[in-house]
Amino acid sequence: MNRQRTAPAAVRAASTVALVAAGLIVLTAWPANAAQVELGAAVCPEAPPGVQVFADQVTAWVKWGVLALIGVAAVVSLGSVLVGRLFSHPHASRFGAMGVAVVVMVAITYTVILVILDSITGSGCT
Repeated sequence: MNRQRTAPAAVRAASTVALVAAGLIVLTAWPANAAQVELGAAVCPEAPPGVQVFADQVTAWVKWGVLALIGVAAVVSLGSVLVGRLFSHPHASRFGAMGVAVVVMVAITYTVILVILDSITGSGCT
């Protein structure tokens, strides 16, 4: 008979604990006062002369347009769910539910993109 020998569970657990403890000791061995590297550039983003007003206007229009499209898509999706339920049309309900999910994802993405753009072109240097 060919029996495989396996280590008892206690031995495996002890060796795992020892390995994790050694890893933690190695990872925390760095000096606490190590110099931090500055990743940001010392130059502030600034629009060319005369362009800032136009850029602000276009950005405001795009924000309004996207916000209006998100609102219209939400109303249409919820209407599709309602019509599908009222008239027993499962495809309309399913597409409406998917539309609501997409609208929520787009709204989250819209918010994240605005924060990213603000952090890139925000006022002052950080």
